[in-house]
Parts: sequence; C-alpha cells; structure tokens
Amino acid sequence: MKWLKVYGLPKLPLFLAKWAMKLGLPGPTWYKWKAASAGTGVILDEMIRAADDLGYDGQKVGQLAMSRIGEKQGSGLREQLGVKTMKDTVDVVMLANRFFDIEITLTETKDGQYIINADRCPWFGGMGHDGVPGWDVKPCAAFSTYEKAMVNAINPNVTLSYTEKRTTGGHTCRGVYKYKDAELGDGPEEGVSPEMVSIGKKPTTKKAEKEKVEANAE
Repeated sequence: MKWLKVYGLPKLPLFLAKWAMKLGLPGPTWYKWKAASAGTGVILDEMIRAADDLGYDGQKVGQLAMSRIGEKQGSGLREQLGVKTMKDTVDVVMLANRFFDIEITLTETKDGQYIINADRCPWFGGMGHDGVPGWDVKPCAAFSTYEKAMVNAINPNVTLSYTEKRTTGGHTCRGVYKYKDAELGDGPEEGVSPEMVSIGKKPTTKKAEKEKVEANAE
C-alpha cells in the first residue's frame, strides 16, 4: 500500500487522501484527531528551535509556555471535577496523555507511589510507529514541564518525576508520582502555585555592550 507521508503528520493511505481531495470531503475523524496531536508536538519543537535561532534559550521558552498551559488546565480540572487525591491526579494526567495520542499505562503502585509507563508517543514514536524527525530531549522536556505543572495545580503535595526517558536512551518513559510530604497525604497545601520557568535572556552583542558602556560614561 502507498502512503501519504507529510512532516509532522501521521501516515494516511494515499488512495484515501486522493479520494477525499477529489470529492471535497474532510479527512477521517481518527486521522484528524491524530493529526492534531502530532501537530501540537511539531509546533512545540519548531517554537523551541526558532527561539534558539533568535538567540534565546528555546528550551526555557517552551517550558514556560507548557508550564502555563499545564497550570491552567490542572486548576480547571481540580475545580470542576473535584480532583484532589493522588490517584485522581494520576488518572487525570493519564487521560491528558491519551488526548495527545500517547500510549500510557499504570504499571505499579507501592508505598504511596504510582508508577506509569509511556511506551509510545506521536512525536518520538515507538511500538511500531514512526515519530517526528528531530524530536529530542528539548521538546520532550518542555512537554514534561506541562505534565508536572498540571500535577502541581491539581495537588501541590504530589510530585511527578521521571526515572527513565526514551529521548535520553531509556527503553520507556517512566513517571513516578509521590507525596512531597507523606504526612499531609491528599490535603493540598493552600497558597501553593506551580513553579514557573523564567525565559533565558537574549545574549548581548558586542555592539550593544559598547553602546551601553558609552551611555553610562556620558
């Protein structure tokens, strides 16, 4: 079978693409959902690389954007669904991952901890699926910031850390949920907000430094 292969989008049978184009029909619902998920990762990846090209710290720019999204979504979920326990938090983040077409499963619970595995994502690939060319540790870390901010907004006493990442050579992406303070349990701390990431400053050119020195001298 011949496939239509476009950067940042999932494969689509070529005959379906030609058929939809000829008849003026929208793409299949399953394809639109997967395309939206894949496109989100591509935009994040290109945003980071564009910031780097402009002289900023692209990874921090991506982390800041994703952290804000995670904080807002986590707050909304907590308020509307009454989500507050650690298990609630895990379930919500797993649901969010499935919206992004990430294959994720809860693999273990022990000593007040929940451990999840993500063996496939639309950007890195896995489980027989291709990812997005060039997807590496930078955009992956920015997306992880989104998940951590969401967790912190839902319950500031629960933390999410990663003990293994496929972008750094691991066999899977493994996340561990646990309490910051086990004695507090599921009682969210009042007045605690997710830690925000500051944007890296644009490097100063020699010309700008010279002009600044001359201005100060005057």
